[in-house]
Amino acid sequence: MIIAVAAFLPLVSSLSSKAQFNDQTLCKRRTVGIEKYKKLAVADGYDNVETYMMDSDFRKPAKDIPWSETKVLEDPVIGERVGVLDRNYIPGASRIHTGWFRNLIFAVGVDYHPQLGVTRRYEFDVMMVPSGDSYFVMRGCDGRFPVTEELANALRTQPPGKNVFIKLYAEGFGGGILNQIGAGTVKEWSKVYANWDQPSTVKPSELGF
Repeated sequence: MIIAVAAFLPLVSSLSSKAQFNDQTLCKRRTVGIEKYKKLAVADGYDNVETYMMDSDFRKPAKDIPWSETKVLEDPVIGERVGVLDRNYIPGASRIHTGWFRNLIFAVGVDYHPQLGVTRRYEFDVMMVPSGDSYFVMRGCDGRFPVTEELANALRTQPPGKNVFIKLYAEGFGGGILNQIGAGTVKEWSKVYANWDQPSTVKPSELGF
């Protein structure tokens, strides 16, 4: 489980700005190229949030991941970002991990069958999030989804003290599956998405596409 999470925390990579853009999924048709980006920095207003260092590589996966706690997640390569990590799992079996950041959400699943010795990883490309009498349909790529101001406000204002169901779809996973986000993580959304002021158009390269 920890290995799976550690593999998905580095979320941003470099791609050529000349790659073609796909409006449906925010994916890029990848091309060979090198780009240079300024490291990510934390938005104003989070001075009192503790920092969690993501400095464990694949040989020594972290064992103290701060689930359902708002943290400044410091990556030695891409910089810092504020977010909250959530997990939902069957002990010793399948699990789903999600990460909720100010301008990015990720969702990955691990389908584990120890009796068969089979492990499959899924990177969800469609996510549905309820909002009152409506719901958002988010189309992403490689398990990553952009955040808009409207979505940020919907997450920030979810009823406190309650679990929230989201629905996830991935190629090869079959029909959509429900995943419950715990009340602890839902409560933290009010911190992560407070005073949301990201640009209305997020650059695909910022999301790792």
